[in-house]
Amino acid sequence: MSDEEILKLSYKRPHHFSELFDRHYKRFLKIAEQTLRSKDDAEDAVQDTFIKIYKYGKKFPINGGKFRPWANTILKNCMADQINKYKNISVTFVEEMGDASDMLSEEYVINDNQNYARFVLDKIGGKAAEIINLRYILGKSFKEISRILNIKNSTARVRVHRSKKMFIEIYKKFNNNYEY
Repeated sequence: MSDEEILKLSYKRPHHFSELFDRHYKRFLKIAEQTLRSKDDAEDAVQDTFIKIYKYGKKFPINGGKFRPWANTILKNCMADQINKYKNISVTFVEEMGDASDMLSEEYVINDNQNYARFVLDKIGGKAAEIINLRYILGKSFKEISRILNIKNSTARVRVHRSKKMFIEIYKKFNNNYEY
C-alpha cells in the first residue's frame, strides 16, 4: 500500500498511521541529526513532523500529490523551527563576543541570544566550547584560562582565537535557513 493510501486510511483507522511512522522515522531522524547535530533536537523535530503530517494530512493533495516530498518539506520546516526556538530571548553573550573581536560583525550580533549561543556551543562541543565558555560566558582572562586548563598563556590565546572562528562558522551555518 502506498504512503498516500495509508495516510488516507489512517483517518478511518488511526492505528494505520504507525505504518507511516515505521516507514519514515529512521530516515527523518537521520536527516534531522545530520542537520541539527543534536539527537534531542532531531527527535523533537521528527516528532513535530509526524504530528503535522497527521494534523494536515486531510488537506494533503490526493490527486497527484506525492507523500514523500510533502513530508520532507514538513520535516525541513520543523528543523528550521527547532533552530529558531533558540533565537527568541535576547542577552549579551554574542555582543560580548563581538566586542572582543572584530571578526564578528554587527550583522551576526543582531537578533541573537544566550539560548541560541548555547545551541551553537552544543554543536561545537569539546574543548572549543569549553574555551568559549571560559572566555566569553564566565569572563575569564587568558591568564586564568591558562591556569584552569594547565596550558601556556599563549596557547590559551591561540585556542580562544581558533574556537571563536569555529563558533562563527557554526553560527553562520545555522543562522542561514536551510537550502536543500
